[in-house]
Amino acid sequence: MSAPRDEIEIDDVEEWFDQEDDVPIEAAVALMDPAEKYAKSQLRVVRETKDYQLDYLQHALQPGRELIDISPAYQRRLRWANRKKSLLIESLLLNIPVPPIFLFERDYNEYEIIDGRQRLDAISSFLSNDYPLTGLEYWPELNRNRFLDLPAILQKGLLRRSLPAVVLLAESQSPESDGLDVRRVLFDRLNTGGIRLNPQELRNALYPGDFNAMLIRLARSRPFTEIWGIPPYVAGEEREPSDALLRNAIFASLADAELVLRFFALRDAVENTKSGSLRTILDRFMKSQSSVRESSVGDMEAQFTQVITRLQSVFGDVTFRLKDGGRLSRPLYDALMIALSQDPTIDIESNAVSVRGALERALANEADYEVLVGRANTIAAVYERVALARTILTAEAR
Repeated sequence: MSAPRDEIEIDDVEEWFDQEDDVPIEAAVALMDPAEKYAKSQLRVVRETKDYQLDYLQHALQPGRELIDISPAYQRRLRWANRKKSLLIESLLLNIPVPPIFLFERDYNEYEIIDGRQRLDAISSFLSNDYPLTGLEYWPELNRNRFLDLPAILQKGLLRRSLPAVVLLAESQSPESDGLDVRRVLFDRLNTGGIRLNPQELRNALYPGDFNAMLIRLARSRPFTEIWGIPPYVAGEEREPSDALLRNAIFASLADAELVLRFFALRDAVENTKSGSLRTILDRFMKSQSSVRESSVGDMEAQFTQVITRLQSVFGDVTFRLKDGGRLSRPLYDALMIALSQDPTIDIESNAVSVRGALERALANEADYEVLVGRANTIAAVYERVALARTILTAEAR
């Protein structure tokens, strides 16, 4: 059972993230004297520059030897297709300067990538013979060649090229000294590649762990990808994602992982009457779960899978879609998922025809439609949506 072809574009996803700040944080903000704040808030960050020759990177990034951590904590998904990777290699062959990568020294001689993962991966994977060059503009003769296919003189020349790096070392005693998360500021503000980290990429960078891994795993599960129009999981895609996957706006931006996070975070907010902006609620919940171990996330994973599978069995190809199989709706997803998880005893399967009819009537009713999908993306609106969704699942919608 597969959903209609996904029509969500990158502009839609960017709007999703922008809407997270619709509601201001409700706690009062204590204003400081500007001079005092300036004196107290300077980031104690040491900066040094390095040039890494590609022959060093070839060895430093080999599995089991990673002197530079290019993926675990950062978790921005690889977005570059082979042609873009190839153009970077061509630039290096032509000795064209490339922008520096930014590294964070988390411990003595231990680095993690802040900005430039796509470039580092493109270089590392080409030197590992993982992909052929394609779409070259000045070296078309080298198209379809992998690294080991290149003439020896070009291999040697490429290995002598250098990749500039800026290494940042925070002198603060902890990542959150003086109430300021140094890593968050660095991740959020550095923008050398032209694409700022979106909120979910930041969460994945700052709060790695078993809960984060579960979000990504659930986002690649079959019912989720079928419903949201994402290409299905294929073994090995973490290293070499398909072009179709790279073109999918929801996957490429980690919006899929945020959708899974929304289920857990908003349900917690509804059940515990939490307030604040949507972004604050998602951030705080992600942080609160960052130390949860794998043994503790099993029940959460099973519950999410059960709820989304049950809803798909009832709504099929139009799960979380607006009337007449229209666009996918995050508010509708939030409401139905949370409502069913709060009362899993509702027998939606035996009453599937009535449940589908109840949703159709709700979407056709102006007042109910406004509650389900038309209001601002606020926590107060989520409360109302979940309440209405419960009446829909019990086939009581007017």
